[in-house]
Amino acid sequence: MAALSLSARSSALSLRPSLNVGRPVWSLQCLASTSSSSTSSSTPALPLSSVAPIDTPSTSPISSWTSIFPSFSLESILELIPPIVWASVPKKKTSHSRKSMRSANKGLKNKTNLSLCEACGSIKLTHHICPTCYSQISRRWKREARGELPPLGEIREPVVEQQQNTQP
Repeated sequence: MAALSLSARSSALSLRPSLNVGRPVWSLQCLASTSSSSTSSSTPALPLSSVAPIDTPSTSPISSWTSIFPSFSLESILELIPPIVWASVPKKKTSHSRKSMRSANKGLKNKTNLSLCEACGSIKLTHHICPTCYSQISRRWKREARGELPPLGEIREPVVEQQQNTQP
């Protein structure tokens, strides 16, 4: 009967690669452990390396985690992530010339919304204040704030020179 179980086990092992041909590596199902120390052919035996005592004193926190979770490793975590995720990670630093080529389409564009200012006749953007007129207005505001000019809203009285009548 032991010879029959060995031949059945070897035939199952020979079929295993043919079952997984169309599947990606990260989606393979977990297979039962095959250990030679098994006493019964109907129950799969656990490998001896996976059995560890929990009460083992440890000096580092990493060894305490490995005693609780013996099958926990970085490789087992990496097997859970599909390889398509690893393909999208950049492999090298992007050079300066490649960055400038990437932004080459963000160059200068022609302005089509230009018009003439009604006040001074210079070119300005449509629906914007003329820069020439604005600079004149802002200079006037600054002179008024300094007190050099009277405010624009005040009514100025004309200066009348008094003529002296020299008639006797």
